[in-house]
Amino acid sequence: MNPVSSPNPSVPDEARTEIGVRVADALADAVAHGPYAAIRTARSLTDEELRLGLDFVSTVLEVASSSARAMASVLAERGEGRSPAGIH
Repeated sequence: MNPVSSPNPSVPDEARTEIGVRVADALADAVAHGPYAAIRTARSLTDEELRLGLDFVSTVLEVASSSARAMASVLAERGEGRSPAGIH
């Protein structure tokens, strides 16, 4: 098993993000064609591309999770003190 290494620090942050977005986009397109297409696409990527893609997707998931919690909290706050629809 190969040791896990961090992405190449010589790649500028902007380029790292662009690569991550490109990888995520390619895999999203492939998923529409089924799991085997996604695996084939992932296998065509370099280790560096896979690492940067994972980094990008994990950031997106963190943001989505925080956003979902915030939206749920606001909806819960707004629902307090209101009677359910249709009940008077």
